[in-house]
Amino acid sequence: MSYGIQSVNTSGFTQIDENSEVFQVLQTGTKPANVAYVTLPNTLTSDCLVFARPAGGGTSGVKSLGGYIADFTASGTRVLRAYMKYSQSYDYAVVQRCSEFTEPTSGYGINVYKSNGEIGFTSELPMLRAVAARAVNLTTSSGAFDNAWYQGAAGSIDEAYVMIGPYIEYEYEQYQNLGENFFRYTHRKARFDYTNHTMGTTYTTSSGDLQRGSSVFTRTNTGQKTEIMGYIV
Repeated sequence: MSYGIQSVNTSGFTQIDENSEVFQVLQTGTKPANVAYVTLPNTLTSDCLVFARPAGGGTSGVKSLGGYIADFTASGTRVLRAYMKYSQSYDYAVVQRCSEFTEPTSGYGINVYKSNGEIGFTSELPMLRAVAARAVNLTTSSGAFDNAWYQGAAGSIDEAYVMIGPYIEYEYEQYQNLGENFFRYTHRKARFDYTNHTMGTTYTTSSGDLQRGSSVFTRTNTGQKTEIMGYIV
């Protein structure tokens, strides 16, 4: 490290340094089980992101998370929702990139700056620190599934959050088999393996019957996506 300060906790996790990618936490909450979405303030700016995790985190077992943001206008009013799996409870945090907000000027606490002059950390606000990320390219032949794209030490993902944007419907198919017609959805999901301390990307499918003679096609969501994992510090 050549600029600013460095803070490392007792687990060896770097909380702050010049290279930190830190986000200001604007709002936290929990989506209960058997609820499809949470409504967010419609005053949030478009550069805000939503991170989520299985409620309470975990220390063992494997859990998954999928979700997306819906931003639309109804009867002239902006509506902003974060959708997550209906049957599960999830903690969520609405964040904004640290370099995008006005630096606190109360005179209390610590502001840490990067060498380019951007604010990298402030002790006046709760922060989400991004510690792992990967860029993936979704194509018609690959959903970029990897059960363990991040390997951490014991306890390293127990309280981790992931950005929910990349965990979406990847593919929808209408197909025919033995003269009958069917449909199948494939959804990307974040995979929290608390036992083996890994973060990955998996998928789930759901399928059913269609009326005979239905059209046959495949629709795939393609393009670049970024997967990010982080902690509130």
